[in-house]
Amino acid sequence: MFLSDQYQALDFGENRRLERFGKLVLDRPCPAAEFLKKKTPSRWTTADAVFQIDEIASKQSNAQAERGVWVAKTNLGRSFFTNSVEKNDINSAAWQIRHDQAVFELRGTPFGHVGVFPEQADNWDAIKSFCLRQTQLHQAVTFRVLNVFAYTGGSTLAAAQGGAEVVHVDAAKNIVAWARKNAELSQIAPSQVRWIAEDAQKFVRRELKRGNRYQGVVLDPPSYGHGARGEVWRLSKHLPNLLLDCFSLLESDVPCFLLLTCHTPGFPLNRLTHLIEETANVAWGDKLTRKRIRFDARTMTLHAESGATLPSGESVMVCYNDG
Repeated sequence: MFLSDQYQALDFGENRRLERFGKLVLDRPCPAAEFLKKKTPSRWTTADAVFQIDEIASKQSNAQAERGVWVAKTNLGRSFFTNSVEKNDINSAAWQIRHDQAVFELRGTPFGHVGVFPEQADNWDAIKSFCLRQTQLHQAVTFRVLNVFAYTGGSTLAAAQGGAEVVHVDAAKNIVAWARKNAELSQIAPSQVRWIAEDAQKFVRRELKRGNRYQGVVLDPPSYGHGARGEVWRLSKHLPNLLLDCFSLLESDVPCFLLLTCHTPGFPLNRLTHLIEETANVAWGDKLTRKRIRFDARTMTLHAESGATLPSGESVMVCYNDG
């Protein structure tokens, strides 16, 4: 959980979200809030910057997300957002927030993101707790975690701060560089994280061929995407095989975990949980003992100061041999 002076959801509604990241109050698009009404309309006038969608640029872009520009509304906003932008540029300076011991460098992107997904905070706490427990109980054994579709590294930082060695994989080189900066700001030892700009599916398959194994796997796949060399990713088509490969990477004779988060329509919590249960049975077969497996399945939800709630994707964490 974030401390309220670092991040706070303020209100949701009418296809938008109002949040405070550090000192900055931002108003940005949120399709999940399409059918919600704003509970505190007057609060929205306090936004320091508003993300405005550029319909023409969005249609011309190959990316799935809508493009746009951040428009400063206050003096504080103008100190971070320039209100002048060239095509594909970020018209934002950087600022920082903290979660636990992790430091995140934020900036407004041309897609309305800022570099952190606050709904993941409880997952980061769970990852760190699991890794700490195992690294303290088995100090002679290296606890290794693979984080694919790793974005700016929230799960990577949590695992590393739990004492694990982490392999961080994302297809975008600039995003890997961003995550690496977060690790430096968080004072993560360089030897703790291996940084890989690669297609997730290809990397996982190569790890299987190499015989490498992990005690934790984290994946937060998009609905659609492209790998480092243009490989096409479709969650509805590719997730089952990737999940099977990820379970096969886990060293199931020792305590291990897999965490899957998903924001794709058509993949509700019960479907994801069933898919993970089936995949674990196929991957581990006779090794699987029901008494040793634990599922934590939940809808990630943001609770705003206004009283509004926003479902923000699904999360399933399966732990095996954990006590």
